Amino acid sequence: MTTALLIGATLISPYQAKGPQVEFRLFGGSSFVITTDPKLSPKTVEHVLALVRRGFYDEQRFHRVESWVTQWGAPASRTEPLDSDAVGDGGSGKDIPIFEAAPNVDFKRGIVGVASTGFQVPGDSQLFILKRDTERLYGSYAVVGQVTRGMDVVGKIRKGDRIKWAKILK
Repeated sequence: MTTALLIGATLISPYQAKGPQVEFRLFGGSSFVITTDPKLSPKTVEHVLALVRRGFYDEQRFHRVESWVTQWGAPASRTEPLDSDAVGDGGSGKDIPIFEAAPNVDFKRGIVGVASTGFQVPGDSQLFILKRDTERLYGSYAVVGQVTRGMDVVGKIRKGDRIKWAKILK
């Protein structure tokens, strides 16, 4: 059951992405699915889907795993030691052209965003999933969508775990 929140005279429904879905399959067989939101962040989602289509995320490792966030998308994570500066700073080499704010999206558990070099700066290829509500990020990062299947898998990911492949489901 979905509930809405009434603030003043405005009814705010919980965030629900409705775009193409991307499955990330890990070595070992588990997977999670992100439902994207091209209506909210058209250039951001277009950029990420193009990276998925060309196999950009295949065989990359999760290079940042903390109690509140899991992050991946640095191509150097395939071969470089995870403590290398090249891993945390790397990307596809083509930044998203504009920062797309996510008004009315609370940064709750399961939200997927694009990591960047600072608040309201367009990113490139590094994605993050919030493992717990993190309201301090509100309005600071572009939202790609949300995890709609496999949050239990996300919760078990460890630094260095590897993505086997990513593909667009629909």
